[in-house]
Amino acid sequence: MLNKIFNACRLIILFSLLLFSCKKNVSENLPKDQLTGAWSEISTGYTRVLIFEPGNRITIQIKNSQYVDWHIKLTGKYAIEGDNLNVNITEQSERQSQGTIVKSPVNLRWFDNGKFGIENFVLTIKYKTYPADAPVDTESKFAKIVAID
Repeated sequence: MLNKIFNACRLIILFSLLLFSCKKNVSENLPKDQLTGAWSEISTGYTRVLIFEPGNRITIQIKNSQYVDWHIKLTGKYAIEGDNLNVNITEQSERQSQGTIVKSPVNLRWFDNGKFGIENFVLTIKYKTYPADAPVDTESKFAKIVAID
């Protein structure tokens, strides 16, 4: 009798292990597009990294090489239609120089009227900026960050 209980417990443990090992990561099932991955901006005073995630989530990390303790992380959603890129930022996290992280909800449109293209692992985004009194055509280039395992 004790042997049957022991065998039943082993079977339950075995099936539990099989069940949990077959569980898939939810993000693996989300659709990916040509932007999915991380991109680092080429040649600016700031370090700007775009991370396009499955499920149309985006994270933008901005750092200044002169102030190593300061950085901003913007999160939100993106959409592409053809070569059009629309980015809406909904949260901003800023790590200030004294180490304090301040999170705040925002409603920002990033890369206004954005159009993008990818060639040789370089993402080019053309968009409008508004530095003073009139819109300015702006272009930013980002290199694909490739993980080496």
